[in-house]
This record gives sequence, structure tokens and C-alpha cells, in this order.
Amino acid sequence: MIRRMFWPLAAATLAFAVPAKADPVTYKGTLGKTGVVVELTDDPATSQGQLAGRCFYRSQGADIPLQAKSRKGRSLELSEEEACKDKCEEGKPGPIGAVWKLTASADGKTLEGSWTARKTLPIKLERAGSRSVEGDAPKSPLDLYNFTDETFLVGDANVTMETSPYDYLRLDAPLEVGEKKGWPDASYHDVTDPRTKFARPRVVELAGGVSPAAANAVLQARHWRDELDALGCKAMQYAGFQEYGPIPGAEDGTLGDYDGTISEVRALTPKLMSWMESGSTFCGGAHPNNYADAFTMDVRNGKLFGLGDMFKGVVDGAPGPSLVAFVKEKRAKPADQTDINFENDCGIDELIGQYLVGSVKRDDSGLKLVFGLQGLPHVIQACADDLIELPVADVGELLTPQFAELLAQ
Repeated sequence: MIRRMFWPLAAATLAFAVPAKADPVTYKGTLGKTGVVVELTDDPATSQGQLAGRCFYRSQGADIPLQAKSRKGRSLELSEEEACKDKCEEGKPGPIGAVWKLTASADGKTLEGSWTARKTLPIKLERAGSRSVEGDAPKSPLDLYNFTDETFLVGDANVTMETSPYDYLRLDAPLEVGEKKGWPDASYHDVTDPRTKFARPRVVELAGGVSPAAANAVLQARHWRDELDALGCKAMQYAGFQEYGPIPGAEDGTLGDYDGTISEVRALTPKLMSWMESGSTFCGGAHPNNYADAFTMDVRNGKLFGLGDMFKGVVDGAPGPSLVAFVKEKRAKPADQTDINFENDCGIDELIGQYLVGSVKRDDSGLKLVFGLQGLPHVIQACADDLIELPVADVGELLTPQFAELLAQ
């Protein structure tokens, strides 16, 4: 908000200049022979004052803070931080590993200079794009880091060259492609970013000339979201990204155990796809994030289905009485005393009314509907599991017309 001040006799003659809005600028190029991408808090060719930034080496992908050091015209110096490795204390700057000296061309399209640590290497960068800022202009590496977290992880926006050229260049990287799997009328393969090491599916081919583009856009967005989370966790080894000091469990530069997560395709047809994502991730805090989440999608338009899109009688995402009664009646009750005790401790029947999820499984006999529990609080996450698996015909009257059409073969 801009506040205006007026003096009685001078109000008509005084004008106040509004400072230009700072738009972070992204550059790409080389540091020595290594590919690198840099984001600065403002345009080095036109802005005034100090500039800070962040960078990632293309072979690694994780942010490194570039702290403001000095600025004179179109020339600036930045301090590249070293990872903490038990050397950081709350409220104190992190150790410096190298100094960047850069000079921008008059039009701001290129940056050239040197990187100096134990040796000196040349830096050559060209402008790749910029992004607009809402709210306060970024001033520090932490501000830039928080933008990624707040926009794409908390805010769930899509990563594009317009929303963030820096993050797009980070994620638009070569992938390792696994073997083709699936069924005669629908196939997929897993792809892996070698920097983050976890596999996620992409649709390869669908019968009837159905394009996999919409489905793959959803799958890529989910993959990229997990990659940003994993690489963001790895970046926490730098003091410049630790707002409240070192976080136990996050300062060791790991991927937060994302490299141990799994995505399993349970069903794929020219109409729908159903898959599970599961794992246990931890990037500091009170406890790990244990999860096993089911997803079902209309592959023709990339629409993800909630419970209400699949079954009748669902209100505000919660199953109605008829669906709850159906699942309770159809599911097999445990006979072993240990399993009985486990169900009683969990309160499975009560959880069905709040945490029920539906998905699809495809095997040699066709499609089946799977009911399970999902989204349970951390303290009872162990109670999450599949409850029942039924042929589609056994659930027919409970299906919405839209979902029934997708299941029809």
C-alpha cells in the first residue's frame, strides 16, 4: 500500500515518484563447463540497490543461496553459501563457499563474470525470462525460495515459463524411461529424474486414437510437485533457506526420503486411469508424512475424480448412509483375534464414514472397484488400508452415470 502525505501549501506542486516494481529475473548458462540457472531478485541492468539470488546446478537441481555482497551500476558481487554441515547457528549467516562477480550488458540480456573459490572459473549467462511479483518485492534468497514453496506446493499452481522460468528450467530436465507396461489397449511407462531418483508414470498409448496428452499433463504436474518438494528439502542444508535456524533432520541435504516413494498404476483403459502414491517423507519437524493415496482420472480430459464424482449419495466429499452401509456389509470381518483387536483399536467402522476412498483395479478378469481408507490423521495412519475389492457389476446401483460410463467396456 502506498501512503501519500500532503502539506497545506505544497500539495498541488509536489509529486512523488513510485519505485518500479521488482520482477525477479532468471538467467541460464555455464559456470566453467557446468550448466547453471540463476534467479536474481531484480533486473541487474535497470534496478538500483543490492541484489540477491539463488541458483542451481543443472546436474543437481537443488537451490543454493546467493547472498548480496556489493553492487556498483551494472556490476554486482554475490556470495555463494556452503552447506551447513553442523557449522550454522540460528541468527548467523552461513559459511561462504565462493564469490560471484558479474556484469550485466546494457540491455540486461547477458551476464558475464567469474566464480572464485579454490580456483576461478568463468560465468556466462543469458536471460531466460522473468516473473511478476504480487505483494512485497523479494530481497533475499529466502524470499525467492519461499515463492516456490508458497506458489507451487502450498498454492498448487502449475509451473510454466510464465509463472516461474527458474522452476520450469529446473524441472524440464531429461528423464530416464522405463519399459512399457500395461494392457493391449492401454500402455504406460515409468519415468525417473536421475537427480531425485523416484519413478512416476506416463501414459504411452491408448486404443481408439485417444490422446494421452491431458492425462500426462496431470501426471507430470504431480511428478513436478513432488520433485519441487524433494529438491526443496535438499536445499534446507543451507542457512540462507532456514528462516528460524537449523531444523533437526533437514540439514543433512537429503531428498526427504522422496527417493523411497512409490507410484503404482492399478488400472489403465482408454477411458480411465487409477493409481496409488505411497511413501514416508521427512524434511524435519515432529514426525514423517506417511501416506498411501489413491487417484482415479478420466484420461480423455485429465479430470481427477473425487468420491462424489464416482458414487451417488456423497455430501461434501463424505459418503452417505447407503454407501457406508454397503461397504460395511460387503467387507470381510476379521476372524483372527489379533486382527479383531487391531480393527477395534482403529475403529474401522467409524472411519469408513469419514475417510472412505474409491479406486479401480484392472486384472485379467477386468475392472474391479476398490474401497479403502485415506487421509487419516498421523496417529492412526497405520489403520489406512484397502477394505474391499468387488467386480463393477456388484456396485452398479451406487455408481454415478459419468463414472459408470468410464467403467463400461
